[in-house]
Amino acid sequence: MAPLLVTSSFLPLVEAQAKARRVTPRVVVVPHPVGGLNEAELAERIEAAAGALLPLADEARGSA
Repeated sequence: MAPLLVTSSFLPLVEAQAKARRVTPRVVVVPHPVGGLNEAELAERIEAAAGALLPLADEARGSA
């Protein structure tokens, strides 16, 4: 299953839906909100998400 990028406000919804569907998603959580950020703030969120996403991608490829 591909990793899911979600903001912190929507994490409870993702967890509830995953439980109802009996799946365990690989989740990368970023602070909420994302909309309305300036360029520098958005770049910070992207860097943080990329740092969390890369190990998940390696794990999915079996190279972790």
